[in-house]
Amino acid sequence: MSFENPNLDNESHKSMQGDLRQEQIPESEFTPELLERIEKSKIEIDDKINLMLTKGDLKPASETLLVIKTWHEDGLTEHMSEEDVQESLSVIRALGLPYRLGERKTVEEPYSTEDEPDRQKFFRRDQMNILIGRTSEDLEFLERALKSNSDEMVGKAFGFPPTAIEAFVGKREVLDRQSLPLDIQHSDGVLFSSPTLSRDNWQEEIKRGQLYGEFIKKISPKLYGKMRSKALEILENPEN
Repeated sequence: MSFENPNLDNESHKSMQGDLRQEQIPESEFTPELLERIEKSKIEIDDKINLMLTKGDLKPASETLLVIKTWHEDGLTEHMSEEDVQESLSVIRALGLPYRLGERKTVEEPYSTEDEPDRQKFFRRDQMNILIGRTSEDLEFLERALKSNSDEMVGKAFGFPPTAIEAFVGKREVLDRQSLPLDIQHSDGVLFSSPTLSRDNWQEEIKRGQLYGEFIKKISPKLYGKMRSKALEILENPEN
């Protein structure tokens, strides 16, 4: 998806425009200590990337989901210790950005397995979500967007390109990424772009993904490599 920030005429949000130059990125906001804490935290790689893009003023807002425990028929999986949870929350506070802690709750969802595809099972998750905004206005807009259940508003709140959002909601034809030449499929522009690209404007949309990739590579080569690997795996195995 992709939408523009609602405050784009504001000078402080020029970074959401397509013409941002690398030298404008405030990398000095990432102290070595903060960067190390982000890299070592148990926050998922996708959420780490989005947190850094929000801190770097390249995204207006992001959402972090902490999955703490999962119960299923085969037993209990502990993803994060209580110490991990507190450290993750401390990292988010250390960003110095407006944030809102969601309620820690247990959710139940159905699933099936390859050996029993026709039998629906259920698992329960202990989880917490955190909303982060580059500004208080961005955070408030994200909250309103999530409550609205509007994919277009949510895409806008997260800073996805407008035409990519239109493709996601069915107003434009969606691009089949696997129809692109391999070198383009594997480029940062595609791998770091919005989940959905439009068939008629993807060349413009991936410019933002290219910018995101350059930023993360410059700030944290370690996280850049992990994110590229995950994105490539998803591209090559879309059903998993």
